[in-house]
Amino acid sequence: MERHRAAQSLGREEVFADYRLRVAGVIRDYGMHDREQAPADSRERHDPAPR
Repeated sequence: MERHRAAQSLGREEVFADYRLRVAGVIRDYGMHDREQAPADSRERHDPAPR
């Protein structure tokens, strides 16, 4: 961990003028073909009808 903190210090002092870090949780994860978590109205509109 000390090597990591030393690298962070170097970055703060010599590399970056500024930065922002956000840690967040995923609310929904879907794509064009993997639609299980897409909102229902989106699935109704864009997904093919089951056969």
